[in-house]
Amino acid sequence: MNLKKAILLRSWIVFLLIVSLGVAVLWQIVSLQFYHKEKYEKISLAQSTKWREIEASRGNIFSEDGSLLATSIPKYEIRMDTKAEGVTNEFFFSKVDSLAYLMSLTFNDKSMSEWRYHLVNARNRGDRYLLIKRDVDYTIAKSMSKWPIFNLGKYKGGFIKLEKFKREIPFGDLARRTIGYTTESGVKIGLEGAFDSVLRGTEGKRLEQRIYGGVWKPIDDNAELDPKNGFDLYTTIDVNIQDVAESALKQCLINNNAHHGSAILMEVKTGAIKAIANLKKVGENQYVEAENYAINEFSDPGSTFKLISAMALLEDKHVQLEDTIDIEWGEMMFGPLRMVDAHKSPYKKVTFEYIFEHSSNVGIAKSVNAHYKLNPEKFLKYAFDLGLDKPLGFDIKSTRSPKLKNSKDKLWSSTALPFMSIGYEMELSSLQILNIYNTIANNGVMVEPFIVREIQEFGKTRYKRKVKVLNKKICSDETIALLRKLLEGVVEKGTGENLKGLNYKVAGKTGTAQIVLNNTGYNKNSHKASFVGYFPAENPQYSCIVVVNAPSAGVYYGGAVAGPVFKEIADKVFSTNLSFHQTLAKAETISVPKVKNGYRQDIKNVLNNLSISSQTLTGGAETEWVKARKDVQSVDLKELQTSNGLVPDVLGMGARDAIYLLENRGLRVIINGFGSVVQQSILPNTSIIKGSVIYLKLSL
Repeated sequence: MNLKKAILLRSWIVFLLIVSLGVAVLWQIVSLQFYHKEKYEKISLAQSTKWREIEASRGNIFSEDGSLLATSIPKYEIRMDTKAEGVTNEFFFSKVDSLAYLMSLTFNDKSMSEWRYHLVNARNRGDRYLLIKRDVDYTIAKSMSKWPIFNLGKYKGGFIKLEKFKREIPFGDLARRTIGYTTESGVKIGLEGAFDSVLRGTEGKRLEQRIYGGVWKPIDDNAELDPKNGFDLYTTIDVNIQDVAESALKQCLINNNAHHGSAILMEVKTGAIKAIANLKKVGENQYVEAENYAINEFSDPGSTFKLISAMALLEDKHVQLEDTIDIEWGEMMFGPLRMVDAHKSPYKKVTFEYIFEHSSNVGIAKSVNAHYKLNPEKFLKYAFDLGLDKPLGFDIKSTRSPKLKNSKDKLWSSTALPFMSIGYEMELSSLQILNIYNTIANNGVMVEPFIVREIQEFGKTRYKRKVKVLNKKICSDETIALLRKLLEGVVEKGTGENLKGLNYKVAGKTGTAQIVLNNTGYNKNSHKASFVGYFPAENPQYSCIVVVNAPSAGVYYGGAVAGPVFKEIADKVFSTNLSFHQTLAKAETISVPKVKNGYRQDIKNVLNNLSISSQTLTGGAETEWVKARKDVQSVDLKELQTSNGLVPDVLGMGARDAIYLLENRGLRVIINGFGSVVQQSILPNTSIIKGSVIYLKLSL
């Protein structure tokens, strides 16, 4: 084959290959268009569109009186479709200056010319989802919908408004840890966490399409599933008492240079928490609600546990209040450990009543050890029956659990029982201890503490809390009466005397405990001071506990450190609760006040409002000026004659009426004293010389 034929053959082969490739491409196009169109359209749509969740409006949290403690405020992300169907070039450029001006005026972050440049460039690019501003509030977003171009709406004017919600706390840090918030790691705590499923509502869905730049844009309003808003929580918190509790606790922590502290106020009959404060030191004289110590801190309660010890001894008839016990001058060895009384007694032998009132460690421990050493489980049963080994079923769940030893515990020793009797070798929360004292105040009926009283949806009640009784009777009425007498004695003549002599009577117990150092024992230089009790003692309405950790200003006893906070909280409750105050007895007879001489109509108005009878003896109803004379149950009014040319008789009048009468007749008045007129320098019925000075002496 010559060269020419070889080249021609090769050309035909290449040509046929090119034609075959073209036919194959053409066939593939036809196949995709007519046979596989639906399949690949689905793939394309799946890759460029997806359903995104729409945030629901989170439910509100309210205080007892309906004040907002937490709420979700709508915020808006504003975007613009610069190629919206109603925005022609002519229309856009005729309005863009006005739009840019309003943006610069409202947002104050760019000049008018910068905003104009931004908008024009976006239109030239064909931007269909231009970000204008994030976190715009409702008022501004509403006004923006009326701006030039935007006033045509979403589809014609390109105004896109995306709603989001921001959590706001109207009262700031007030009860912040209890109300709750979302941590940096996304964990919700407090009521926000405990009732998250109720508050968060149900999220909606919105179909969005991915456009250039990886931005997702909502397709249209019809492709949405509306979210369902969350329910509202109504709590038992009284914001006024909460404010006092936090202020008093903070001042106490500052004064004592303490590390942290907590306070809880609870309604005796119901278990409703009216205030709960938790403060932690974060800097010099700076304290914040960082941790919920009242619920989550489990530690040795110290002397406040002695109430359970006294209950066991009294209920089992091992002691009576008047029994005499040798407290060894307040110092005694239990095995290898020495126990010492914090408050030294001047007596070697004292009554059990004195032991409790003055918080003798030796006296309590010696009594418990003597009667329960051979059978410690009988003593511990009282604590277990009170539920102290289990977390309380409180609305906000604790992240930890209490610890209470028993005789089968690996760490049980011969010293465990006496030291447990005074509140050591255990881990309990402040709320648990408060609930025990609340039970004594409630005549032995233990109720479960709670803080959420109602859940509502658009004003309609979905759940209402009922009082839950945990134990109908923790001990006999006789023992309850004796325990209440002991608690009153602590305040009247014991370690809580600084709460004595108030306008109401307090019953309670002081507590001072050394703070444990991990597993290496107790720190003798660091203490937990507490006071727990109830008021009014004779008819308990509220119980309260105050705990102050690691005070370091030289004072660490519970009565001196925690007692003043208890008092300030109780004072606030007492001053604002009318049920604490005796009703004034209604007088059987009307007490008629002394009435000054003067203008008749004013006197009549006052007497009528006081329901005091009055009658005009002379002069009749037309009499303007009268003299008043007090009778047994009424006031008699006698006409006071006045003449324009004569000095009037102003004796017995008040300063205002006397000056009015005299100056209207041309006299200059100088007064001395206060009360009613007892002397006038120009005698009544003397001819008036205008401009003359008249001196009036007033006296009560």
